[in-house]
Amino acid sequence: MVDKETQIKVLLYGDALRFACETLGVKDMTKHRYSDVFSVTEDEVFEYTKVHGIPHSEQTGKHSLAEGFHYFKEDDKWVTFFRERGLVFSEKSFDNDNLGKRYVVRTLLQLAGTGLY
Repeated sequence: MVDKETQIKVLLYGDALRFACETLGVKDMTKHRYSDVFSVTEDEVFEYTKVHGIPHSEQTGKHSLAEGFHYFKEDDKWVTFFRERGLVFSEKSFDNDNLGKRYVVRTLLQLAGTGLY
């Protein structure tokens, strides 16, 4: 069994599909949910980020033109949004640090294609 910290790092920073197939021995993820294959919960991933921080991306920020999910702290608030084809949508702002971090972690897990949310 792969330790939980390694699994969390893969879910946040790596290729969860490849890891599931190559390391965890799952032949076809179309027949499995990630929550059946990985032995960590969303809460455990969140607790990990409280100690080690949330993954940082150089491409994210208020002025970044990169497509995808953007998240950053500004004036003690978490700001999140998606940019696609030059358009910004689903912009959110969180005054509560904990709620903002939890939303970022949940969204990162969703974007990784996991069923942990």
